[in-house]
Amino acid sequence: MKLRPFFIVLFLLAALAVSAQERFPKYGKPVDIPIYLSATFGELRPNHLHAGIDIKTQGVEGKKIYAVADGYISRIGVSPYGYGNVLYVTHYDGYTSVYAHLQRFSGEIARYVKQYQYRNKKYASQIYPDASKFPVKKGDLIGYSGNSGGSGGPHLHFEIRHTASEKPVNPLYFGYQIEDNVKPLIQGVSAYPVGDEATLEGGIQPMYFSVEGGNGTYNLKDRNIVKGNGEIAFGIRTYDQVGASTNKNGPYLYELFLDDVLAFQVEADSFSYSEQRYVNSLLDYRHYKKKKSSYVRTETDPFNKLHMIAKHNGTVVVEEGDTVNVRFKISDYAGNSSQISFKLVGMAPTEVERPMRSRSEYFVKADGTLNNEIIIDDFSVSMEKGTLFRDEWIQTGHRSGKGCCSQVYRFGDDGMTTFKQFTLRLCPDEKWAKHPRKFIAYIDSDGKVSSLGGKMKDGWMEVKTRSMGEFAVKIDSVAPTIKASNFKDGQSVKELKSLKFKISDDMTGVETYDIYLDDVWVLGQYDAKNALLYYEFDEKMKTGTNNVKVVVTDGVGNTKTLKVKVVN
Repeated sequence: MKLRPFFIVLFLLAALAVSAQERFPKYGKPVDIPIYLSATFGELRPNHLHAGIDIKTQGVEGKKIYAVADGYISRIGVSPYGYGNVLYVTHYDGYTSVYAHLQRFSGEIARYVKQYQYRNKKYASQIYPDASKFPVKKGDLIGYSGNSGGSGGPHLHFEIRHTASEKPVNPLYFGYQIEDNVKPLIQGVSAYPVGDEATLEGGIQPMYFSVEGGNGTYNLKDRNIVKGNGEIAFGIRTYDQVGASTNKNGPYLYELFLDDVLAFQVEADSFSYSEQRYVNSLLDYRHYKKKKSSYVRTETDPFNKLHMIAKHNGTVVVEEGDTVNVRFKISDYAGNSSQISFKLVGMAPTEVERPMRSRSEYFVKADGTLNNEIIIDDFSVSMEKGTLFRDEWIQTGHRSGKGCCSQVYRFGDDGMTTFKQFTLRLCPDEKWAKHPRKFIAYIDSDGKVSSLGGKMKDGWMEVKTRSMGEFAVKIDSVAPTIKASNFKDGQSVKELKSLKFKISDDMTGVETYDIYLDDVWVLGQYDAKNALLYYEFDEKMKTGTNNVKVVVTDGVGNTKTLKVKVVN
């Protein structure tokens, strides 16, 4: 059989792709228990992409964590947020492995970190040891699994990055075999009229369709035809289960075929941390904010530069009499796939009443050429090119607000999102202009208030933010709260291993936290998600009576001090 030149080129390109993937080194396991996943690489989450795989640790903390290849510890992180206790091991083959949410580090590493924290008198730390400080061999014990930082339960978050670029790569490329014969599940399909002229089933709103089926084959429920006119895009709601794990994980590959031609593709292979927010453009963000369900859209916004989108032509134009065969194919890393097919049929153009635009709405060009700066009385917004993913009509307005030191100003709503931060400025009412405890408050659609911070500049409060909705200047005059959790003032603590304190601040949040024994600073570890500050007994806790002082400060400088005595 002769191969045409076109197919020879395709064959060679495919071979090159396979050989490139085969060049990934084969790494050892980071755990000595069977690998089951609770999250996959590249999962599409609001505001970010999942940069690694989450390995289950049998529901407990304290499992041994091992280096997956020879190298050296290049970075150590400690934080009450994000990755919590985390280790970075740079390998000699161009990759770096990352082990996050650890309970604790192994012996010598733990001692080194504690010395650093005491020397700098701070808990949260980012440490970059010299390459000769902690060399490791494949299989060396480096830490113990935990639930630190922003973790929602005990597990190991495991990443592999290109060392030079720090771009995360799918860890499954590195030889991890996970038995998996479960096909992705498809939960729903959506369709969207694109632009000002398109209609869908005679209207201009997105449509969401229930599906039925299973075992890899799905259909729209109670229909097989969607009618439209003009440019139409699509969306899909789906998840994958990896082998025996029942968690709802992200698929590896999203594909849309229009008349059997691949038009749109997302592959969870690699991305840059600078691309994280593009996921909000890929998702049907407004629907997610309203319904808490995630649809992947096939229309690629002009300022969505996510490299995981391998094919961008996910829309089609239909006129009366046209028929387009639409097919989604969703695949996991093991090659299991599910499909759903339906027909898009062109209908006659429909006269539809379009929404009237008011004087308080601004048409903002994403390229920064129109309305990139908006000023309304004592409120202004400035945006640079690429702040928005696409051109948007943005609603503005203002109203009085109870307990506010300014008018409450609107800029868009919380169903909208941006890629870059924009500069927001608010002028407080004159009588509050010199108050030292001011902050810019964000008010969501449910009326919940949160702090954006902000600093005074030329008589205005200024902050950079990505939040859209309502804003006002408020005052935080209430100090944080501190309460001893596992002991009472004057109590003997000889049977305890630590002192624990519940700390909280319901307005501008906890900013700093310090513990002192007899006026000497000791290491207080902060577990933000449980509002817990604790001191693990060390050589600083002397025999006899110890005077304990806890000082907590919030985001605008309000300070609370608790003084107690304990007997050791």
